[in-house]
Amino acid sequence: MKKRLVLAGSAVVASLGLGVAAVPAVAQPLTLNVRCGDVAGLITAVTQANANPDGGTISLAHRCVYRFTTGIGFNALPPITSRVTIKGHDSSLIRSTSIAPTFRLLNVAPTGDLTLRGVVVNGGRLLTQSGGGIFNEGTLLLEDSTVSGNQAVNGGGIYNHNGRVTVVDSKILNNIAILTQGGGLFNTSNGNATLKKTTVAGNTANTDGGGIENAGTLRVLEHSVFTHNEAHEHDGGAIDNEGYATINDSRFIANWAALEGGAINTDLRSTLEVRETVFELNKAGRDGGAINNESLTTLEKSKVEKNSSGRDGGGINNETASARTRVPGARLTLIHSLVAENRAAEDGGGINNQQNSLVELRESKVIHNLPTNCAGNVAHCVG
Repeated sequence: MKKRLVLAGSAVVASLGLGVAAVPAVAQPLTLNVRCGDVAGLITAVTQANANPDGGTISLAHRCVYRFTTGIGFNALPPITSRVTIKGHDSSLIRSTSIAPTFRLLNVAPTGDLTLRGVVVNGGRLLTQSGGGIFNEGTLLLEDSTVSGNQAVNGGGIYNHNGRVTVVDSKILNNIAILTQGGGLFNTSNGNATLKKTTVAGNTANTDGGGIENAGTLRVLEHSVFTHNEAHEHDGGAIDNEGYATINDSRFIANWAALEGGAINTDLRSTLEVRETVFELNKAGRDGGAINNESLTTLEKSKVEKNSSGRDGGGINNETASARTRVPGARLTLIHSLVAENRAAEDGGGINNQQNSLVELRESKVIHNLPTNCAGNVAHCVG
C-alpha cells in the first residue's frame, strides 16, 4: 500500500514538473543603459525595446549629449512602436546643426507609448514635414524635459497627429513653424494635449499659433506660463484655438500676433474656457491685444491688464457675426474678472464688441482703459 502511494506521488511530481516546463516565460520590460555619446548604442536600445512585448526603460548617461549626424529617413531614432521610457538624467538628444541632412529627433507610432524624463530634444529640422522635434501619433509623456530649437513646416517643436500628449514640469522653447502653424506645438483635430506646470516661451509660427496651434482638445493647467511667443503673419501669439481649450491658473505675458489675439485667438466654432489666469503686456497688430474671440469664450476670476492692439479691443475683441459662413456672432462672458489699463489705437480700450455679438459681465470690472473702457453694446460697462 505504501509503495503504491509513493509511486502515485512520484507520478504527480513528474506531471507537475512537465507542466512547469511547458509554461512559457513571462515577458518583462527591458532595462537598458547607454554609454555617453553612444548614438549607435541608443539606436540599438530603442530597437530592442520596440521588439520586446513589454517594451523597456532606456537610461542615458548623466548630463550627456547624444549628437546625431544622420537620420533614419525623417527620424534620428527608430519610430517608437512599444511602451518605451527614456530616462535622461539631464541628457540631450541633438541633431548636429553643422551638417546638411534634415530630420527630427523622435517619432511615436500609433502603437507607441513614449515617456521622456529629464531629456532635452534639440535642433530637429524638417523643411517639408511636420514635427521638427517630435512627431506623435500614439501616447507621449514629457516630464522634466525640454523641447527647444526645433523647426518644421508645422509644429516646430511637437506635432501631435490625433494622439495624446501630456507635458509636465517641462519647457517648450524657441521652436519655429517655418511655413504655417504651431511654433511650439500643433495639436490636430482628434488630438488631445495637456500641459501642467509648463513654460511655453519664445516660439514662432509663420502664420498662426506662435506657441500652440490647437484644432483638437487642449488643457493648460497649474502654473503654466506662455511668454514671448509670436504669430508673425496672422493670429494667436500664444495660442490659436480652432477646437476646445480650457486654461486654469496660468499666465500669458508679452505674446504678440500680427493680426488678431496677441495671447489667444479663438476661431469660428471653437470654445475657450479660462479660470484664474492673468493676461498682461500682450500685443496684437490689429484686434484683441490679449484675446480675440470669434466664437464662445468665458473668463472666470481672471485678469486682463496692460495689453494693447493696433486697432480695436486693447484687452479683448469680440468679433461680429460672419455673413459668409452664417455663423452667429461671438459670445463673451466675464465672471468675477478684471479688464484694466489696456489700450486700443481705435475703439474699445478694454473690450470691443462688434455688431450682433454679445458680451455679458457678471460681477466684473472694466476700468482705466484707453481710449474708452468699452466700445459697442456692452451692458454695465462705463464707457
